[in-house]
Amino acid sequence: MRWTNLYVCGTGTWLPKPVAVDDAVRDGRYPAESAQRSAQTHVTVATDEQAPDMAVRAARQAVARSARAAGDIAAVFHAVVLHAGLDVWNAASYLQRHVAARNAFVAEIRSGSNGGLVAVEAAAAYLLAHPEAPAALVTAADRWPEPYFDRWRCDRIVYADGAAAITLSRHDGFAEILAMATHTDAELEGMHRGTEPFGAYGTATAAAINLDDRHRGFLAETAREEIWRRLDLGVRGACEQALAEAGLTGADIDHVVLPHFGLWLTRRQILQPLGVTDLTRTTWDFSRQVGHLGAGDQLAGLNHLTESGVLRPGAHVLLVGAGAGFTWTGAVLRIRNTPAWSGQPV
Repeated sequence: MRWTNLYVCGTGTWLPKPVAVDDAVRDGRYPAESAQRSAQTHVTVATDEQAPDMAVRAARQAVARSARAAGDIAAVFHAVVLHAGLDVWNAASYLQRHVAARNAFVAEIRSGSNGGLVAVEAAAAYLLAHPEAPAALVTAADRWPEPYFDRWRCDRIVYADGAAAITLSRHDGFAEILAMATHTDAELEGMHRGTEPFGAYGTATAAAINLDDRHRGFLAETAREEIWRRLDLGVRGACEQALAEAGLTGADIDHVVLPHFGLWLTRRQILQPLGVTDLTRTTWDFSRQVGHLGAGDQLAGLNHLTESGVLRPGAHVLLVGAGAGFTWTGAVLRIRNTPAWSGQPV
């Protein structure tokens, strides 16, 4: 969709201390061949921090930087992949209680690793439908605890703990969202289900999640070439549509914000279909120092670019999302001005 008068007015993150990948390899937690393939250097790992509280910290930063008061936040969309902190509970309402208006609209978003951008699209639609709403908040947070989830071995991706947030407005901001497009392909939903049967609820330690096993189960029934064909079509379709609706081409993009999938998978699943070969145009260097934040990679990547001071007025940014389901989102932004916090992370 081509947007008009839709702006990003604040960004924020909260990331725990990073763990060196070399230490995980040395301790036997992460296979050396996997480390070479991913080219990760560090992964952020929480100690006592829980996902909802990390989200609150990121949200407070994004709201403060937007120069909005809590009462201006008319909607909260919270994206999560694994666990929101408690079962039979609404984490979005927890965010509302800490950083939003008392009567704000709230919703949790479950769209896998594309949840952050799906939440942005939902927030944009809310602001369009409610022109009286001053601003909306999007947050994403995940924590990957052992033994239920082995961040190092259960997938080709290394999973990181942390949270990210952005504040959106229909009135002003440092970046304008020109267009967004989301493509879906439910024929690939089995990639993250495999052959596991549905069953009754189990406790967190009853059975560890192994995404590699699920992938193998899906591959036993689906040709690898067909999977890659659909993956390529999905990411290319979403990004090309967003660029076309923004009146731009890939050559006009100055910065590409990537999913944190590790070097090999990022190149094969994201960059190759988009024809991007120059890693310096991307957030790869940031992602390799953090790891995969579940639904928060794109929000954190945009925050990193803003804090680092590399964004200049007139620059175009492409945010790329891909998540289980499968869903892909492309979002095209134009930088309008340099925010006060640019080059000064807090």
